Amino acid sequence: MSAQEHDYKASGSLAGAWKIAAGVGAVGIGGALAMGAGDPKRFAFSYLFAFAAFLTLAVGATFFVLIQHVTSAAWSVTTRRIAEFFMSALPVFALLFVPVALHVDDLYGSWANHEAHGAAHAPAGEHAAPHGEHAAPAEHGAEHAAPTEHGTEHAAPHHEAGGEEPRGFLSQEEIEHLAHTEVITAKSGYLNKGFFFLRVAIYFALWILVSTRLFRNSTSQDASRDHEWTRRSQGMAPWAISVMALSTTFAAFDWYMSLLPSWYSTIFGVYHFAASMSGFFAFFTLTVMWLRKNGQLGEAVTVEHFHDLGKLTFGFNAFWAYIAFSQFFLIWYAGIPEEAEFYHMRWSDGPWKVVSASLAILHFVVPFVLLMSRNVKRNLSGLAAGAALIFVMHIVEMYWLVMPNYAHAMNIPAGNDHALSISPLDLLSFLGVGGVFFAAVLFRMSKHPLVALGDPRFERSRHFENA
Repeated sequence: MSAQEHDYKASGSLAGAWKIAAGVGAVGIGGALAMGAGDPKRFAFSYLFAFAAFLTLAVGATFFVLIQHVTSAAWSVTTRRIAEFFMSALPVFALLFVPVALHVDDLYGSWANHEAHGAAHAPAGEHAAPHGEHAAPAEHGAEHAAPTEHGTEHAAPHHEAGGEEPRGFLSQEEIEHLAHTEVITAKSGYLNKGFFFLRVAIYFALWILVSTRLFRNSTSQDASRDHEWTRRSQGMAPWAISVMALSTTFAAFDWYMSLLPSWYSTIFGVYHFAASMSGFFAFFTLTVMWLRKNGQLGEAVTVEHFHDLGKLTFGFNAFWAYIAFSQFFLIWYAGIPEEAEFYHMRWSDGPWKVVSASLAILHFVVPFVLLMSRNVKRNLSGLAAGAALIFVMHIVEMYWLVMPNYAHAMNIPAGNDHALSISPLDLLSFLGVGGVFFAAVLFRMSKHPLVALGDPRFERSRHFENA
């Protein structure tokens, strides 16, 4: 069948593959919920890891589609529809977020329960005090100095009349607790349940608006061949990029950074964006390869397209490494305890240090060397190997981002061998969220052409050649 005669519709096993994915998703989520009933905290963290792993693919796809429209790119037209299928699953994540919402106390208890349980969590023998003041242990009636400008307390003794000996010292554990309480209290205007859920609603409303409009414009053009649909997508792309950038940045703050609410990093939003794009391009490249190999794309995608996908995969992975190292280096150089805690949990001698080192080597060094060559990017086997390694390490990175906070919540020291413990809940949650995500993607694939046939630049893309 020639390129002109190819209808680019899902055929064979691909047409009904969404049913298999839906079954896997149902079994995975059902099994995770059943098993998690006995350990809700572990379920909450395992599920958030899986949610993050697949949400980054949909977010990365949305950015890719918007970039193609804002630049009026022609080369990517024959591959862009695959990214649009990934993007079209964003509304499903609003439903997949429900278990996260139901486990807010398990995930974010250090700030979600701050107001209700602040007094109960005070150091033994202390009574809750207003912000900036701390009562002395009841048995001594002593007073303690207010926090210093660094948010910590010194164990200042109280001298009573007559020159009596000092008494009423705070332990190091009590000092750290009061410092932590001070930070959480200062952030309570932002980190509270009401405002948290309001922001969640805003994020999903914006993502659904952008993704559904872009997908509608693209698929409507297949039937009408009206170029107005392309102009609409190009017109919305500039403001939509700004909306996506701001909303995904704050979502990263809310869902991942606030797992450790005393920690902060001004570069974390860019780090999350870079991770999303790196993971997306790796998986996107593998998906397009698989569809082409199975004859679903005809002659619409060539080695020239894979060469450019290889460039983007290589480039964004290098960008991810640059941002990740910049965040680490600046925090290490400054040596501020509130910042360093994030890396202390992941670099202390123990199992997480091995994972951290593997990210540096297998997520950056090996793919960088492998994909640097033009010949490798034009060799589908070599490109597939590099993309597969990056995607696997992207999943590991999402696990590395979320799961050390579970050990922290369970008071397991960072260097303890049990700080990293893989649970069947991790796999069940991954299969559950992934199954639902792929079911949504594959269902759309079964209903629409696999390429943007109506785009006015389709023929230019089909005959595209790298200089």
